[in-house]
Amino acid sequence: MSPTMGVQPAAPSRLTTSPRKQVTLSEQLVDEPVGTTDGSDAPPAYNPWQSVLWALRVSWLGAMACALVLELSGLVGEESYWWHSTFVDGLSYVLDSVVIWVILVAVIGLTNRVILSLGIVAAGTITLAAANRVKLGLRSEPVYPSDVDFLREPSFLLTQVSVGTLVVAGIGLVVLVAVAWLVGRRFEPRMPRIWPPHLSVRRQLVAVGVRAVLVTLAIGTIQNTANFNDPGNPLRGLYEVGDHEWKYWNQRNNYLANGFVGGFLSNMPTVAMKTPETYSEETMDALATRYERAAARINRKRTGTLDDANVVVVLSESFTDPTQLEGFELARDPIPKIRKVMREGSSGTMMAQLLGGGTANMEFETLTGESIGLFEPQLSTPYQMLVSDYDQYPSAVGWLGANGHKPIAVHPYLTSFYKRDKVYETLGFDEFIHDTTMTETERIDDNEFISDKSAFDEVARQIDDADEPLMVNLVTMQNHIPVDGNYDDPIPVTGVEGDQADRISNYARGLSHTDDAVADFLTRMKRSKERTVVVFYGDHQPGIYDSSIADQNPGLALYTTPFFLWDSAGTPKQQLPQSSPTQFLPMLYDMVGAPVPPYYVLLNRLRTYVSALEQGRMLSPEGQEITEDDLPPRGRRLLEDVRLVQYDFSIGDRYSVERMWPGSMR
Repeated sequence: MSPTMGVQPAAPSRLTTSPRKQVTLSEQLVDEPVGTTDGSDAPPAYNPWQSVLWALRVSWLGAMACALVLELSGLVGEESYWWHSTFVDGLSYVLDSVVIWVILVAVIGLTNRVILSLGIVAAGTITLAAANRVKLGLRSEPVYPSDVDFLREPSFLLTQVSVGTLVVAGIGLVVLVAVAWLVGRRFEPRMPRIWPPHLSVRRQLVAVGVRAVLVTLAIGTIQNTANFNDPGNPLRGLYEVGDHEWKYWNQRNNYLANGFVGGFLSNMPTVAMKTPETYSEETMDALATRYERAAARINRKRTGTLDDANVVVVLSESFTDPTQLEGFELARDPIPKIRKVMREGSSGTMMAQLLGGGTANMEFETLTGESIGLFEPQLSTPYQMLVSDYDQYPSAVGWLGANGHKPIAVHPYLTSFYKRDKVYETLGFDEFIHDTTMTETERIDDNEFISDKSAFDEVARQIDDADEPLMVNLVTMQNHIPVDGNYDDPIPVTGVEGDQADRISNYARGLSHTDDAVADFLTRMKRSKERTVVVFYGDHQPGIYDSSIADQNPGLALYTTPFFLWDSAGTPKQQLPQSSPTQFLPMLYDMVGAPVPPYYVLLNRLRTYVSALEQGRMLSPEGQEITEDDLPPRGRRLLEDVRLVQYDFSIGDRYSVERMWPGSMR
């Protein structure tokens, strides 16, 4: 037997100590001071500042990139103007970057990850920039803080952007955040964690303190942006350094001149109106007495009445006269029947507030007589930002209701759009008939909106079925964008090509369907035994025209729409001045010779000096653009009286409501 038999050979020598854990680059940057290279096992001194400074540098560069993306989203042929106003005239780009950087720092403090936080903020930035680009294309205005309300109406948003586009965009944003997370996991030096197991209590407290300070400062600054329009706001003061001007009358230029973030913040909620210096109960009592006496004198001579007549107010979505625009020519007149009504009766043109939008604002002006132009510019949508906060609000709805009419609203669309479900109740409507309660819901060809014919048929049916005279407020939807490919037989157009030609020709065909529906409704009302009066107007030009058309139609051309007043008992022929919707109902009362409330006396008197008033624009009865300084002393006094009454009715103490407009609050 071998002498070594039963004896195992010696095993190779092995280290009996545990291997030292590999330390990643990110952990070295957090836990090891610069210069620790001796490889000793002594615990490194805790120094969070290297990681913090790295995070601040990267986040600042990311914030600047996000600000640039937002700035570029508003450029549509205005590059030179934007470049000069942003980088030469002021600090808007730097300040925009600071605001975004502060938001980013807050997210970093909450997530403990720089790259992931940058991905989250970048995703939000891209979403906002895309929304801004789409809205500029559709309505020629940027996104506002109040637009967040539209997030509650996904069905409407889907009519503006295709499902496929939204799906692709959603996937892209998810991928962006996921990539940021993966990159951060692999390469990012990590911010100190709150409870890392290898840190002592002292180090944990330092980590918590660093992040708490950053988050607290960031949140405090963010809260300051919510009060951007308050007097003395420091951030607003920085934006106003130098040769600065807020351009509220042209929001697109406002965003270009003051930066996207600056423009956006300038539209944050604020008080609806500044308190007039002379506002008091005594002032309003004296004013009401003055106009009560004037109304009494006027009404003694009036023999007409609307007490037994149906009053139908029609806001026709995007109704215009495209034959008045330069740059293209339609093969036929799309609105010959309405043109005949206008030519033979009382008609004129309306100055719209916006291009491609502002529907609810025009409706608000018509029903309340209050001008958007007298509110603070930040009050972009009174329905959402003002009226919905009240249980009652003075309006023609209440006034007509108090005089024997049953007020009904008809809108063939969502009840919550512009908060109409709440607003209509506040204004005093007894009933709101909408897309799911209408008797007819016909669509024409591929148009996804309910036709004007169905809408007018609903109004006619309500009138036929009612025992008392009605006050009907109809807001149509048929001609709402998008119009691409809506109809099988679009009206041919020359002078333009491609998508522009398709949009114009389909839009024109939609107008021709409106023309037929209105003519049929008026014929039906004419044959009825009941008397009906109608106010019909288009709310704005459609957002379908590209820059080649816009450039050929300067001034008010793209802010002008038709309107007419009609009486089934006979309509006098008169050409009315270019007007604001605030004047429609006072003009109707004048046309039929009906007694007027003191409030309408005031609005009528102002019309002799100012026929149209919107934010940043004022027109004389001759159609000339004027300023308040151009008015004679009596005109300025009347405008001040209107301003006092509007303040009193809207956010004031309503001292004069029951005297100036009896029964207007139901």
